[in-house]
Amino acid sequence: TMHAAPPNSPAAALLHSALNPEYLEAEFDAVASRGHTLVQRGIIPASAVEAPTTGGHIVPNFGASNVAFVASALRDDEADHVIYLRKALGSAAVQKPAINLDALGFGFGSVAQFLTLAAIFEDVGVSAYLGAAPLIQNKTYLDAAARILATEAQHAGAIRVLGIQKGIGRKPLDAVDVPPNPGHPFDVDATALSIPRTTSQVLKLVYGGGTSSGGFFPDGLNGTIKSA
Repeated sequence: TMHAAPPNSPAAALLHSALNPEYLEAEFDAVASRGHTLVQRGIIPASAVEAPTTGGHIVPNFGASNVAFVASALRDDEADHVIYLRKALGSAAVQKPAINLDALGFGFGSVAQFLTLAAIFEDVGVSAYLGAAPLIQNKTYLDAAARILATEAQHAGAIRVLGIQKGIGRKPLDAVDVPPNPGHPFDVDATALSIPRTTSQVLKLVYGGGTSSGGFFPDGLNGTIKSA
């Protein structure tokens, strides 16, 4: 059983940091597949919301597509991650900050757009947990992070392969990104190891190049880890 992290512990700071992008992923999957936010789905109470989530809508013809089953699993898994981290942090859990799902201008217009943005979120999520793992000394919280990381990695692999099969490509997100393609289906380096990102690298991506706000988080993240 995982007890609530002390509010000022390093482990709590990292879990707070992780909760922000989990809110983002969960909102994206919920809106894209159902057209409802986490509050509307009853995943989090209104008291857990500092600012609204804007943008996005149900992906056209999503239900009839051959990726709907994966999208449904992503939606449910990411919602469960939010629930899990909020329980782990207890009363110290950060509120959901303002989220702009339209930050990149795509993601909801077609199944291909959904797969493209989903792959970006999952790849960045995996790299964020990888970057944080060596900093977590408490075995209980390391176990929690590792189990979420493993789930995110399963998501990333599935989404990347689906995108390749549909001929979807993307430009590199940054210097360490490995865009999915038939020659490099997985997000690994030359030694077949997954690639971590530092907190600053992750924040630069989710802030759309900003250092303290912007992009998917127009008012910044909540918690003690806010700036790149």
